[in-house]
Amino acid sequence: MSFEEPLEVETVHLYEKENAEAHRTFNFELVHQDPAIPVLRRGQPFNMALRFNREYVDETDIVRLLFSFGPNPNVLRGTRGVNTVTNNEAYLTDLEAWGVRLIGAHGMDLSVEVRSPIDSPVGVWQLNVETNTLGRKKAPNTYNYDKDIYLLFNPWMKEDLLFMEDEQLLDEYILNDVGKIWVGPWGSSRGREWVFGQFDACVLPACQLLLERSGIKAISRGDPVRMVRAISRIVNSNDDKGVITGRWDGEYDDGTAPAAWTGSVPILEQFWETGNEVKYGQCWVFAGVVTTVCRALGIPSRVVSNLVSAHDANASLSVDRYYDLNNEELEYDPNNPLGEDSIWNYHVWNDVWMARPDLPKGYGGWQAIDATPQEQSDNFYQCGPASVEAVKEGAVGYNYDVTFMVASVNADLMRWKEDPESDLGYSKIDCNKYQ
Repeated sequence: MSFEEPLEVETVHLYEKENAEAHRTFNFELVHQDPAIPVLRRGQPFNMALRFNREYVDETDIVRLLFSFGPNPNVLRGTRGVNTVTNNEAYLTDLEAWGVRLIGAHGMDLSVEVRSPIDSPVGVWQLNVETNTLGRKKAPNTYNYDKDIYLLFNPWMKEDLLFMEDEQLLDEYILNDVGKIWVGPWGSSRGREWVFGQFDACVLPACQLLLERSGIKAISRGDPVRMVRAISRIVNSNDDKGVITGRWDGEYDDGTAPAAWTGSVPILEQFWETGNEVKYGQCWVFAGVVTTVCRALGIPSRVVSNLVSAHDANASLSVDRYYDLNNEELEYDPNNPLGEDSIWNYHVWNDVWMARPDLPKGYGGWQAIDATPQEQSDNFYQCGPASVEAVKEGAVGYNYDVTFMVASVNADLMRWKEDPESDLGYSKIDCNKYQ
């Protein structure tokens, strides 16, 4: 055989378990199944090996790795990485570009180190290997790696927008797969045990499906702000065939009662296997599944329970109750007939951790998101990410849905009585912080 013929790739090995140890993804069941699936974190080097049909000749052989993401991968949009294997060490200094360097060549085997950009889209990547020889004008040989490569956020890397400095907190908010969700009214709330199960074999494939259903573009899947907003939308089924159908009327015969769920895995497994919405959930179920999805994707997440939680249907920062001339409470809001303010004895949502370069300094860190379908935001049932610091300050002008979250934790209870002499038709008779 002439060495002028390009190399032919026989096998590609991504050292699934070894890389998983370094990338803190060793707990994912996908890494341990047969065949093993690579689960990696963005911005962090990983090792791989290629075996060819003949010995690699450094002076004449060209080996190119092509990583692709989404339906129309494009280098300029960050959804495609084209890398020629080289001895060059310079790639280690550019965290926003793909890099590949040769570690060693031993006969027909080639060892390389690869690093994805720190802002890479998160989800399933595909790998192709092109081989050619120097000066050859014909099309290269192409080898298609036949396994999905999962690339996740990397909150252990300071350059990632999700970086969390305290690794003990990451042990809890990324790696812990069990916990409690506090439910019940003030004075009798209790911790409900919940199995998040983010490392189960079905979870990452289910995450891939729900992100595709959400409509978030491939180019946006490296942006944690857009990702968590999409997650808050797609975990409920109100708009776009999401994961869980909410129900509060007690009629659950055609599904599973919300109180019967004890973890996220059966829900995500059913969604992944059937492609249909799972019946039924309430606030703590939505929050439990959001925690699973976020932790699986590498987004630090925690469940938040708010006792005596306001539902402000018209962005007034108040819960309004109306009474007629006989002091009888009206069953509707005359100023907002399609929606009614209310106070729930408790409500559960999520906090997620990230930098917020789209907001002024000081508003990064914990961000509130809520997958329970309450009010539409930008024409979808989604909520957040709302900076928790902005919520504490009452800084309602910042994205996303800070006004709604401020009302949830700090709305005034306003009582209005019918008043024929008032221009509004009603006059305020009472203002209270509590019901």
